[in-house]
Amino acid sequence: MRAITSYTKVQIFIGALIRGRACFVSAESFKHLDYLDVGCGPFVNQNVFVNLDWEWRPGVQVCWDIVKRAYPFPENRFQGIYTEHCLEHISLDDLKKNLAEFYRLLKPGGRVRIVVPDGELYFDLYQRQKQGENVKMPYQEFYVSPMARINGLFRNHGHQFIHDFNTMRILLAEVGFKDIAKCSFMQGVDPALLKDSEYRRNESLYVEASK
Repeated sequence: MRAITSYTKVQIFIGALIRGRACFVSAESFKHLDYLDVGCGPFVNQNVFVNLDWEWRPGVQVCWDIVKRAYPFPENRFQGIYTEHCLEHISLDDLKKNLAEFYRLLKPGGRVRIVVPDGELYFDLYQRQKQGENVKMPYQEFYVSPMARINGLFRNHGHQFIHDFNTMRILLAEVGFKDIAKCSFMQGVDPALLKDSEYRRNESLYVEASK
């Protein structure tokens, strides 16, 4: 028999009811978990991560709006924070606030791993095509032209800001992060933070930094 919480309408209702309300955050149930996944989506791992997302579904321990409210956790709470293809959905100003929150939440020496669409990669491939190279941007086959693909990157799926490493490096440094480095798929300092999605590998920027 199908669980009632597996129905989309039920999940939407529960999300609207509990989103952003700290009284529904059961900190005691995940006090043993040292890692936070921001924007976890359906890829929950309750053995390692506290799973936070705007949408509620089974496995999401914290249903939260990261734009409207500060995170419902104390300072120096987590050893690591992971976020994949989430931060491009908020404005640059809201990103700055979230990075400051990440810094607040991390323990000294803790690490953040950020995965977002790589704007520099797309522009590089666009220029190489203009110069006659036989290269394609990710998912370009679904668009009428290379420029249409660039526009899709910026405008589709609720994207608010597309990043490159230099921009992310500057913003991370401004809030206090150090050891800021561009990484690659499934490569990083803390093995617990290596949960990158294979299907996003060809279009993603991977950045790590420490507190």
